[in-house]
Amino acid sequence: MTAHHEQIVSNLDIGVRFYASNVTTSGYVPFHWHSSIELVCVMSGKLTFKFDGESHIVGPHQFMVVSSGVVHDVTNSPNRAFVLQIPLSFFAQYYQHPETLNFRINPSNSVRYQQIVASFLKLNDIVLAHREGYRFDMGVQLLTMLKTLILNFTDADEPLTKDTSGIKEIIVYINGHYAMPLQVETLARQFGYNASYLSRLFKSQTGVTLIRYIYNIRLNAFYQDLIKSGTPIDKLYAKHGLTNKRTARQLFSDQYGSLPNEVRRRAQQKRLQFKTGCSAFCILFKWKCYFGS
Repeated sequence: MTAHHEQIVSNLDIGVRFYASNVTTSGYVPFHWHSSIELVCVMSGKLTFKFDGESHIVGPHQFMVVSSGVVHDVTNSPNRAFVLQIPLSFFAQYYQHPETLNFRINPSNSVRYQQIVASFLKLNDIVLAHREGYRFDMGVQLLTMLKTLILNFTDADEPLTKDTSGIKEIIVYINGHYAMPLQVETLARQFGYNASYLSRLFKSQTGVTLIRYIYNIRLNAFYQDLIKSGTPIDKLYAKHGLTNKRTARQLFSDQYGSLPNEVRRRAQQKRLQFKTGCSAFCILFKWKCYFGS
């Protein structure tokens, strides 16, 4: 469980974690959860969060907040974004029972919504400038941002109380054993469920069927190997439990927009372009090039 229950390590002096993320490839982060509040503001590209049985698409200059303990996954295109992770212990100084905060975020042109987007940019400016007394500036900006979020983007009538511990145990198992033969019936017996009930429960709490989630995990691992290694594609299918190649190819194309051989070809071209550019740069400045042959 702890491998998927992400612990937040503060990288700022005031006790929160904030950073700019620049992702150059498409990808998928499997279901996981935090003992913190996670805020993500997209500057370019697109992220799709899936939780509470729904998909939430976040485009440029939009943001999403994931409440504490909520099981979620993330699908991404190449993107730039700001990520802010706030431990519950930080919230607890200003709000009782922050673990019950149920954030409801819908893209909007409202003044309050745009204030939150602007706050991400201001936080980044403060961190980069790092002027004397910047912790005061960061604290003021952060608390103003959180006050706006709690007063305008939470559902006080439906606080978080849902118990998803059973689903979390299954997610941990699948994430660790995705390449093995996995069937709904086998998982149901292993975790003490009726197969039909487990299928409905998983779909209602995650927004995706159990079988499709297993495929998502396999396809993501397959994709990462595809763009980073030269292992033959047929061997990668077997390595990641994709025994039905026809179905895997179709789902892969749906998820990544191209067939596996096309994705590998483009990845190889990018590496070659980088290597060629780096070699030329190093020759120009008479440096030893570690990317050359």
